[in-house]
Amino acid sequence: MTLPVVVVLALLIGGLAAPNTPPAGGPAPPTSAVLPPITVAAPPVSASTQPPCTALLQALPVRLDGLAPRVVHPQPDSPFVVAWGDPAVVLRCGVARPKDLVPGSSVQYFAIAGRAGRPVYFDRTQTSSANVFTSVDRAAYVEVSVPSRLAAGPLPALADAIAASMPAVCVVDPAETDLSKLCTRRR
Repeated sequence: MTLPVVVVLALLIGGLAAPNTPPAGGPAPPTSAVLPPITVAAPPVSASTQPPCTALLQALPVRLDGLAPRVVHPQPDSPFVVAWGDPAVVLRCGVARPKDLVPGSSVQYFAIAGRAGRPVYFDRTQTSSANVFTSVDRAAYVEVSVPSRLAAGPLPALADAIAASMPAVCVVDPAETDLSKLCTRRR
């Protein structure tokens, strides 16, 4: 009789002592800690990028592939900078045209499609800690900085939001016969 009570008490005490311990082989429980704010350089807000960037903000997910939203202090002040997770995935809408998006460029652009299946084309560069993807075929250039450890994981969800809020304005296909439609010729 004493042994079962001791076992039950041990299980209860063990459960109380480690409430956040994940089950063996299971995912870690969600954390309720609030992520600290980050400061991010913001692109200048312009009349041409304001409508498409506003539409994009309305289409973005609150949580990005399980990553919690971050408070962002853009410098200068801008509503078009959003971040998720730690280290942060940072989206900046209305950035400058990628430097290698020029006629005759041999750069490979990445087509990323989410669940909706509509691809968005991205230019990719790397920093020491992140992969930086910039959309090249939409009314506003959208830059997404993804920490290296996440590879391109959050991009499909963001591509869905970009495709849903901004129609393509040019094509990436080098086989396009109407050169004026190419993104590299876009003004």
